[in-house]
This record gives sequence, C-alpha cells and structure tokens, in this order.
Amino acid sequence: MTIKNLIILVPAYNEEKSIFNLIKEIPSFPNINQKVIIINDGSTDNTSATAKKAGAIVRSNKKNLGLGYSFKIGLVEALKENADIVVVLDGDGQYNPKHISKLISPILRDKADLVQGNRFLTDERYESSLIKILGNKIISIFLSKILLRLAEVYDVQSSFRAFNRSLAAVLVEKIVGKYNYAQEMFIIASLYGYKIKQIPVQCSKRRYGHSRLIRNPFIHLIKILWVSFRTFLLFRIIGRIN
Repeated sequence: MTIKNLIILVPAYNEEKSIFNLIKEIPSFPNINQKVIIINDGSTDNTSATAKKAGAIVRSNKKNLGLGYSFKIGLVEALKENADIVVVLDGDGQYNPKHISKLISPILRDKADLVQGNRFLTDERYESSLIKILGNKIISIFLSKILLRLAEVYDVQSSFRAFNRSLAAVLVEKIVGKYNYAQEMFIIASLYGYKIKQIPVQCSKRRYGHSRLIRNPFIHLIKILWVSFRTFLLFRIIGRIN
C-alpha cells in the first residue's frame, strides 16, 4: 500500500492551556506519514513553546493576521510537505481528534475530495449558545440550499474538515478572506466540482478562553451571508473567484 502524507493544520491564538493535550490526543494511522503543523497567529502567551514541547511543527506569525491568513499560510506549509491529505482542526480543543480517522477515510478511498464535519448529525449535544447554533444553521441552509442547491445541508461553519492535495492547491490561490475562510472554501469546492461528503463530529464546550471571531452574533451573521453571496456571484458572473 502506498504511504500517504497527512498534514494536520491547527491555527492557534493564545491556546497554551489546550494545545498540548490536543496534540497528544491526535492518533497515529497505519501506512500514513503524518505531521502536525501549528500556525501560531501572533499569540502573546506560550502557545508556540507548548506546541513544540508536544512534538508539533510551529510556524509563527509575527503579529495577529487573522484566521483566513493563517489558514492560507498553513496550506502553503502543507503543500511544501507534499501533503496528500490536509486536516484542519481548531486549537481550542472543542473537536475530538479521534474523529480524524472518519474524516480521512473517504479521501483515502477516493470517495471524497472534501469531508466536512457536521456538528448537527451526532446524537451527542452540540455544546454552544442557542444564538450561535441558530446562526450556524441559517448560514448552512443559505449556502447549501439557496446558493448552491445541494441535496444535503452541510455544517459549513464547522472548523473540523479534511481535503485532498488537489483542493488544497486551488484553495491556496482562491481564498481571500482575512478572518474567516470556511464559507469561501465550501463554495469554491462545490463550484469547482469537488466531491463533498460529511460525517458527524462532536463539538464540546470550549474549556479555556473565548472565541475572537464572534463579538456581535447578528453582525457576524450578516457579514458571513454577504461574503458567501459575493463569492458565489464572483464565480457565476465573472467566471472566476478573485
């Protein structure tokens, strides 16, 4: 069996309290050469040193650039490492790393190019505020059904996903968002004809710190819907995604 290169990208900002255990809980897989790369986005705590102590490769931004930029930096690093599969996992420990096997399995079997974790499909409770859960559902329905007219509703906002090298090479050129990239990524994958699947994943309540992405849920929702619509229009009308 051909050995595959798996790169697990973890964007992180001030996650020193959760990053060590997260890295240590990432399982190893047979016939896979894997590396964990932490994109330390200008943390002011000991995220970098703690991640290195846990055995991860760390790439640090000199200042906080945002999640979108950090994701693209991670993609560049993954492609340099000749990644066949890339997994993206948050550094806050909300997602269970043991589910990585379920994410990469369809890609290894060439049944999918992108596998999206879905927090709403699991029998276990998705631990978040009612406003955030409702906002995520609205965004997911809007993208899946209204914009892209897909057969299923995908959890587009989920930060736990895996994809192959081909999609990674497209995303590194097309993603433009500074602070959030999830919607752009999903739209690009869908409109470029990549095979998308989803699997249920558990999302637990954040134990340390707080999310920096959502300060005002209503403004965040409007911004996400606008970015999604704009990305879709750029592809449909102009024929490309800038």
